[in-house]
Amino acid sequence: MTARPSRILFACPQTVFDVSNGASMQVYSMLQEFSRRGIEAASFCGGVFDDPAGAARIPNLAEQIKENQGKAVLINKDSSANPENPITHWFFTGFHSTVWNEMTHEEETNFLNKYTEVLRTFKPDLVIGYGCDALCRSMWMEARSFGIPTAYIICNGNHHHYRFPLHDIVLCDSKATAKLYKDEDGLTVHPFGNFINPELVVAKQRNPQTVTFINPAFAKGVAVVARLILMANKERPDISFMVVETRKKFADALRALKKPGSEVGSAFQNQTFKNIALRDATYNVSEIYATTKVLLAPSLWYESWGRVATEATMNGIPVLASKSGGLPEAVGTGGITLEKPASNQGPDENWLVLPSEEECRPWADALYDLYDHTEKWTQGGGGHSGCAKNAEKNSLKKTGDRLLKLLKPLLKKQAGDNDFTRLGSVRYDGDPLDWENFRQPARRKRTISKKSAEQ
Repeated sequence: MTARPSRILFACPQTVFDVSNGASMQVYSMLQEFSRRGIEAASFCGGVFDDPAGAARIPNLAEQIKENQGKAVLINKDSSANPENPITHWFFTGFHSTVWNEMTHEEETNFLNKYTEVLRTFKPDLVIGYGCDALCRSMWMEARSFGIPTAYIICNGNHHHYRFPLHDIVLCDSKATAKLYKDEDGLTVHPFGNFINPELVVAKQRNPQTVTFINPAFAKGVAVVARLILMANKERPDISFMVVETRKKFADALRALKKPGSEVGSAFQNQTFKNIALRDATYNVSEIYATTKVLLAPSLWYESWGRVATEATMNGIPVLASKSGGLPEAVGTGGITLEKPASNQGPDENWLVLPSEEECRPWADALYDLYDHTEKWTQGGGGHSGCAKNAEKNSLKKTGDRLLKLLKPLLKKQAGDNDFTRLGSVRYDGDPLDWENFRQPARRKRTISKKSAEQ
């Protein structure tokens, strides 16, 4: 008898179609890989985005919801990875806002009820997700009340307050993040890598010209990039820069940067930046990589992976990045990683400090080396260049192999074969009552001794 395919559900209030969130993009590619392997994959999510720009994959979202007014859930069959085994996406339409923290109690209740219906109909063997607020904890508890194992994916270093009591396994992308939670919290977290679909990020034709920086946020190292642009304007006027404004604006960041020990906004007065182009975020990120010669990723906060770094190496683009968290794993053999400038280390407010030229000299020298000698990272016989090796190590196949090896013991339980009619926290119309186990407790018989009887 042929075993049935495993069924895996990703569940979270945040949509898997959010292209402003690296975790969402990773999950979408993960579901695609499950689909390719014959696993029945599905998602149950709501219209929560990290940033309004994240709706670029579904630009007509508002119109779709309006056209389907009255429908609590929209269903999409996604055949992008495997037409013979499409992914089912249940999209909850009942959130009035795209902001996670603006859900109402009524919206959360409705979302949870629809999620319970999906559990009963899809009957997953495993539920994967993230989120540790009250709604998400209720979702984990509901899955467990059906006897379904749960897996949590950590995509950052911000979960030190949570103990993951409702999960059979806790996963993460990098070895660095696994070590972080082991050292600081005593938690066992299993790294598997990062799902990146090359079909979505690799440019078909390339004309490398610019040094590119994506998302000019303080945490992403915009202060370091500002100093490098100024240094290159003087020392290497032949180098052009491109800043991709995904969540933040470059001009806003420049107005807020400060000198060491000074107030916010003190770094510049009437400073001119040359050889720089600004461009808006785009869902088709391959357009950005098509003209990129070197990618900058000088993150100052804890970076659990650094998705853009791996995407760049898949395009044969060497990366200059900080040694922040899992960034060295994301870059791998595809570039150079350096320590953060001294002025930017320490508390978060130091992210706004403009580092000195002396502090950034190793960064500028490395940038010029990458720009002038990209062949050292992009050329090699048989696809054995540094970028190619890193791309292969982080291929969908190898990442999928690592993850499914971790999930195999949970999937073998085939929890979806349980009789769900008697499980779960809510009883629906038509559910049979379990009369067999619904009995009055037996009365305890009174034992009378022979002596007492004679008396």
